[in-house]
Amino acid sequence: MLGLNFSSIFKKGGGSQLIGLDIGSYWVKVLELDLTRTDREVKGLVKKELPPEMRQGERDPKAVAEVIKACLTEGSISAKDVVIMVSGPQVFIRRITMPPMPQEELAEVIPFEATKHVSFSVEQLALDYIIVGEKEVDGVKNQDILLVAIPKDVVEQQKSIVRAAGLRPVAVTVAPMVLWKTLQLGTQKPEEKVVAMLDIGCERTTIALLNNRLLEFTRTIKVSGDEVTRSIMAVPLVKGGGEGSLRTLTYKEAEDIKQEYGFPSSTETGTTREGISLNQLSILMRPVLEKLLDEVRTSFNFYVAEFHIPRVDKIIMSGGGATLKGLREFLASELGIEVELANPFQGVEFAGGISKDDIVDIAPAFVMPFGLASWEKGDLSLLRKKAKKKDLSPAMTLIAPAGLAILLVFYLYWTTSSELANLRAELDKKVKELKSLSAISAAAITLSKKKREMQAELDSFPHALKESIDSARVLEEIRLSIPDNTRLEQIDVVHKRRKAGKKIIDIWGTAFFLDERGPSMSNFMAALEESPIFDDVRMILVEEDKSYTVNGLKFQLSCQYNPLVP
Repeated sequence: MLGLNFSSIFKKGGGSQLIGLDIGSYWVKVLELDLTRTDREVKGLVKKELPPEMRQGERDPKAVAEVIKACLTEGSISAKDVVIMVSGPQVFIRRITMPPMPQEELAEVIPFEATKHVSFSVEQLALDYIIVGEKEVDGVKNQDILLVAIPKDVVEQQKSIVRAAGLRPVAVTVAPMVLWKTLQLGTQKPEEKVVAMLDIGCERTTIALLNNRLLEFTRTIKVSGDEVTRSIMAVPLVKGGGEGSLRTLTYKEAEDIKQEYGFPSSTETGTTREGISLNQLSILMRPVLEKLLDEVRTSFNFYVAEFHIPRVDKIIMSGGGATLKGLREFLASELGIEVELANPFQGVEFAGGISKDDIVDIAPAFVMPFGLASWEKGDLSLLRKKAKKKDLSPAMTLIAPAGLAILLVFYLYWTTSSELANLRAELDKKVKELKSLSAISAAAITLSKKKREMQAELDSFPHALKESIDSARVLEEIRLSIPDNTRLEQIDVVHKRRKAGKKIIDIWGTAFFLDERGPSMSNFMAALEESPIFDDVRMILVEEDKSYTVNGLKFQLSCQYNPLVP
């Protein structure tokens, strides 16, 4: 729990204040800004942990509201106007192109455009949009629009929570837009044209790619700080010494270890207070961080290819997960890109003369609430109400529906014409491809027939003979790695979990109850990881087995087989 209350005794004049409220899956974070001056002034910020029963499944809105109230009290936050955000798979963000038209008419057409991309009716959607520029299509300059939509019931649920806490929601936005806002408020070097913002939360990670400060691509991935913590919980520990019973780490213990030791490098030595070697800690965390790396790399590759960008120049990490020790260096080394931690408080004043150095460690975690509290009129909001129509004369009352009808006809004509042009171009392309393929079609048929014959012949052999695995080498490497107190029971080649064409080997066994049983499992995993033919060693299953006269620890390990190693 974090609570910082900055006295307003040094506040210069009065004015409006705005609260940025980030309701996460593990934390509630609140930040109050004084918006009366050009230089924003932070009046208070609070970070409070949600109780364990509120981190999973459906939440009681009243219970969440009580946590928010506690934050407001703890931080002596008096403002009532709040900006909140929604996140998750139900958030729809899309760049679209629309023909030139007046703003009032565009507002009428946009909802119908949104229904093309989501399975909700206009009445079920909360949406807003921002015109980010112009895009030339077939010689015509069209409007380049960033459209955001989400089911209304999701927005209403968030609004009900903050109202129960005694606050007034003035805007609802989405995570990528908040990241974009924060970057706009910060400083950026001219050579850093393409910046990736990586917000690592407890439940998900948001990727936002911006080119010259313009949001171009967003993606949400299910790799999070929670997954890193749970990977550490796989460590088996022994209570006390001798023949004590087995236990695993609690979530809090694993979280504390993660915060204190981070992601150790391969050269670090030593153990945690619980007796876990830093080498083992690195092995346990690496699969999750490798998955994060793969998702980031995939997103970058897609963006570079789709938007014709030479490269991503820089990564800015935010969120609670961004502060994991060693993560910044890991990503920078693997991606070959500069990585820095976000600091939204650059150029920001603090009431009471509090030094920025006092909050430097928590700055990345407050990017979202800071961006929310910096919301301004004109920024995207899913609470945006349709502008009221001006009073019209009787003649204009008759003309207005006709004008809207003409507009819709023009819009339909424009979209249909564009679609027809695309279809014609695609058809011409396919015809050319078909002509080029006709010359080799006979050979392809012959090869296909030959392939079926060879496959039938291959299927006649026993399955085990078809796997190109050096069984003797595998058994020898396992023999050299396995501890003395561990009995090997089964080795499987898992066909359903193939990874990038590589085979996965599962190792089943039981470690018997000795003082060093828990550490011996760590050493076994570390030895397999160091073997030249195994990679990505993971603990799949660990449970106590009392079926023997001496208690045992039944386990299942999974590792990737590298057959090309000499």
